Amino acid sequence: MFFNNNQKIKSWRDFAWSVRGVQEKILNCLDDYPDSVLVTGCQRSGGTMLARVITNSDGMMNYWFSNDDELDAAQILSGRVEHEPRGRYCFQTTYLNERYSEYFEHQGQRIVWSLRNPHSVVYSMVYNWKRFALNELFLQCGFDQMDYRDRIRFQKFGILGVPPIRRAAYAFNGKISQLFDLKENYPEGQLTVLDYDTLVMNKNTLLPLLYERIDVDYKPEYAEAISERSLNKKNSLKPDEKEIVEYLCMPVYEAALELINLK
Repeated sequence: MFFNNNQKIKSWRDFAWSVRGVQEKILNCLDDYPDSVLVTGCQRSGGTMLARVITNSDGMMNYWFSNDDELDAAQILSGRVEHEPRGRYCFQTTYLNERYSEYFEHQGQRIVWSLRNPHSVVYSMVYNWKRFALNELFLQCGFDQMDYRDRIRFQKFGILGVPPIRRAAYAFNGKISQLFDLKENYPEGQLTVLDYDTLVMNKNTLLPLLYERIDVDYKPEYAEAISERSLNKKNSLKPDEKEIVEYLCMPVYEAALELINLK
């Protein structure tokens, strides 16, 4: 289904206004791309890097048409941009957020969930992300995770009543909580859960296993695109911020670690 709309989409804000808010499904066209690899997880968890590595592999089709390949995927899968299938695809789909149940309406796709420690994720959300992106994720996935104190602050002062570090922590929890539902309801063998930091540190061992899971031929040079530079982010939070993340996020993260099946 092609969503005919003359308004050009150049940002996630545009997508939220012209597609997400008016279209019943945002994975309308997913079945047009059978046996796709869908890379997801919480935002800022290495999904972009991983999707790019897979897309640039032999036998996979490159569909990018702008400088934001996840936004390109969102427009193609929603039908907002017309695209003729030419082979096998890897789409980054972290943007689904509260619409993640749409995964269950399609068959044949393989989901790769990239799990990352909350210290790195929250730091990146707060310091390396635009506020629109953080606020959107918080409202879509983190709002229901707030404790009583923050709910009162939100009622009195709106979104600015909840500090960014806590917005990010709640958003992380809400997004990671979706993994448990996916694990329980998605077809056995079609969901791969990996730890991003572990993959980066052991890329020459784990990346070939991932390619075997998604049925893509592996070449050792694919690992060269994976850098270890981002691993230091987990040590970048201020002491008081780290305490907040430890308290709010670690129980959810540690439970999610039990679901990792790429080791």
